[in-house]
Amino acid sequence: MGKSVENPKKYIISCRVDDNELQTLQTIAEKSGVSISMLLRQSLDLLQQDMGLSVQGVGY
Repeated sequence: MGKSVENPKKYIISCRVDDNELQTLQTIAEKSGVSISMLLRQSLDLLQQDMGLSVQGVGY
């Protein structure tokens, strides 16, 4: 059985990145003290805010 978490994520999204993009993601995540997954979630929230869209279901 999988681990019990407060806000389980049931979808997996993957994409291909080049060496420079991976290095950028790793550097920003490390400096921010978060995982790349969390970094992408936070980035998505910022984009939604910039576009004036409501942010639903935020629960990290």
